[in-house]
Amino acid sequence: MNLSAIASQENNLERFVETFKEALQSVCRKTFKTISTENKTKKNKSVPWWTDSLTITRKGINALRRCYQRTRNNEEVRESRKHKDFEEKKMYQYEIRKEKFKSREEYCNVT
Repeated sequence: MNLSAIASQENNLERFVETFKEALQSVCRKTFKTISTENKTKKNKSVPWWTDSLTITRKGINALRRCYQRTRNNEEVRESRKHKDFEEKKMYQYEIRKEKFKSREEYCNVT
């Protein structure tokens, strides 16, 4: 029996539309693969010690590096940006080592 025949026999059209909508949504959920944003962010976190502050710091380091690399006309400005880039990179690497150590320490204390 096709849908138009069922719809013409149905007295309560609103109920028929609601039933059809639920059936269609159910079929779509079973057929189409959906990726939740919650799982996506968890998949990108490859190491347990990585934090949001490290992500922000990394973006800042990359911005400083690009700024330093694009400065070509003025040697004084280039050297100051180079120095700032290297100093910030040292701090970033220190923060990474600190987070790794803290994570290992927590892991050893738990097990």
